[in-house]
Amino acid sequence: MHVMIKKKNILIFGILILVPVTLLQVSCSSNTILTENLELTLPEQKQMLSSIKRKNDNFYVSNLKNYSPPKENQLIDEAQFRNLKLYNESARVLSDWVLRNLSQKERIQMSRNCDALVGSFKNQFPLNEQTLACAAWWLEKKNNDESAAASRAASPQSTYVRNLSSKQKQDLQNYKGMSFSEAFSQMDPPTLSQAQRLANSALDYASDCSYSGVSSALILRLESFLPNKFVYPAIEKIYTKMQKCLLPDADPSEKIHLRVGLLRLISGYPILAKDALEKTLLEKDPGESSRSLFWLGAIYQKSKPNSKENPYWQRLLKENSISLHAILASQQLGVDPINNLVPDEDISIQARDSNGWSDDNLEAFIFDLFRARNDMSAATEWSNYVGRTSSVTNPNMILYWALGHNAVRNYRYSIFMLGRYGKYIKNYPVSKTMLGLHFPKPYLKEISDYSEDVDPIFVLSLVRQESAFDPYARSGANARGLMQVLPSTAKSIKRKITSNQLYDPEMNLEVGVSYLSRLLKRYDGRVEYVLAAYNAGASNLDKWRDRVLDNNMMLFCDFMPFKETRSYVSLILRNYYWYSRIISEREDLFAKRIQQQSAKARWKSDRVAALLSFSWKSDLEVKNKSILDKIYIFGNSNSNITSNNSDPSWLNEDTKNKNKTYKNINDEIESDEKTAFSNSNKLK
Repeated sequence: MHVMIKKKNILIFGILILVPVTLLQVSCSSNTILTENLELTLPEQKQMLSSIKRKNDNFYVSNLKNYSPPKENQLIDEAQFRNLKLYNESARVLSDWVLRNLSQKERIQMSRNCDALVGSFKNQFPLNEQTLACAAWWLEKKNNDESAAASRAASPQSTYVRNLSSKQKQDLQNYKGMSFSEAFSQMDPPTLSQAQRLANSALDYASDCSYSGVSSALILRLESFLPNKFVYPAIEKIYTKMQKCLLPDADPSEKIHLRVGLLRLISGYPILAKDALEKTLLEKDPGESSRSLFWLGAIYQKSKPNSKENPYWQRLLKENSISLHAILASQQLGVDPINNLVPDEDISIQARDSNGWSDDNLEAFIFDLFRARNDMSAATEWSNYVGRTSSVTNPNMILYWALGHNAVRNYRYSIFMLGRYGKYIKNYPVSKTMLGLHFPKPYLKEISDYSEDVDPIFVLSLVRQESAFDPYARSGANARGLMQVLPSTAKSIKRKITSNQLYDPEMNLEVGVSYLSRLLKRYDGRVEYVLAAYNAGASNLDKWRDRVLDNNMMLFCDFMPFKETRSYVSLILRNYYWYSRIISEREDLFAKRIQQQSAKARWKSDRVAALLSFSWKSDLEVKNKSILDKIYIFGNSNSNITSNNSDPSWLNEDTKNKNKTYKNINDEIESDEKTAFSNSNKLK
């Protein structure tokens, strides 16, 4: 096949390589690339097919202790490049394409040339010295084509939704056969009297599984009327009748069992709570197993206070070793959480996963090549592109990318890849190097400068969760920058600030820390309240505080209605703990400055401070021990959750026998602790 390239096409294949104008101008004096009637012979498809396969079975398989990025000579050998001059020219063109250094005209011409050269290759790329220049173009085109095909295939499907009138919503028969989500969206009783009528009516239908959707929805809607004394028995009666319909892995089985289990624990009925919480573990892929395991372990540990063997907590430490729940469980078992980490040698990593030049292998090769050539600008830009578009599923390659993104300070996508890693390796172990990947520390100096009376490690922990250190992050709600500050919130603190100024890291930190300090003052330094208000809004938090007492803050946080807020609070407190541990291990002056600033800060978490004191001392001080032991407060004898504290009418005979709090699981005694709900029965 012959192609005639004329002089008017400024960008051409030069010695079978696409070279931008700037590069051609440099080399024109020494060769005859630019001639008016230059005739180029493109390699036949059969010849190029041999380039689809990589040279050998070297997949760069290693572990986190021994892994190091490949050198340039290794990459040249892997791709079987022989013409090094041509390879270097192609690598420069590839970098220019990725960095968008080419003009629009040059990009159009290069796209045409690449399409003619490699456009017919759909699944595997024919990598050689010539085609290297087109590698990024090919991946981008392939991704665009696949995205367009997926969009066409994902045509909206019409689904029939029954919209009930206000009158119909008061009759539960109209909800028969509705899914949970459909029923929940339509059922929202505005008054206590309507909620009571629906609850009483539900008892006639709860045992019929065709009403399980509306029964589940009603249980959650009734929570908004806590602490009224009718709510808990109403929820219990409905749940008891309909729980047989909550099949594992069917929405909302785990949600309802967990909510009822925690509600029972809050109300002083740990054995009943155990029954509900254990049902959550029947799910094939439970979404909140850490919470269920933690509270099952707390119930178990309260019955055997000196035990160092706790099956629930030991499972928790194995499945989610760095979570807040695991940190607390470790402390209660007398184990330093750092000892739950595994050696780096136990964590596998690899950069290629097949003998061909697939999407995943080519993406990694390009990234390795830029790094090996010390072209860090191109490596960072390519990291951004892969973070946005890659569909890699091999967990060892996902970890390769988490490490790679971190190496070029692309922390947002490094953290994102760790999340993807967890989807493919459930309950994955964590090593010390992985701990560093989870908890990078950019902007710490700026955070320290603006923190003043707020613990800078607390601010760092919040920034990590809010934006993953991306200063240009923007949420669907229009929150912006490192601390995800809303423009309206920013103006309440700095009147003349513009929305775009929130993308400036220092301005964002100044405003965000000021707002955080305001919340800390409002809630008297209760960090858990501050985080909940920061995420869900102060009005929602104030409603939740009216419903449940805070004598067991861990239980209060796990019972908050919004899953996002529950996760948000526990994750930031987890970050807070691990950042404190990581910084404490450093000996440099800056780390010592941060530690001193943290120790002197007015606003910080008492719970995290208590956990940290355990990490560094063999015995806990009485004050710190009392803070951490509050996880065992199940109920409050002063509450009026029911009209009869000794024998609630909603308990049947079987349930009464289970309703015990105990010192020993084989020697149960009646509990005088009934509930942790606030004393008032008045709705607010």
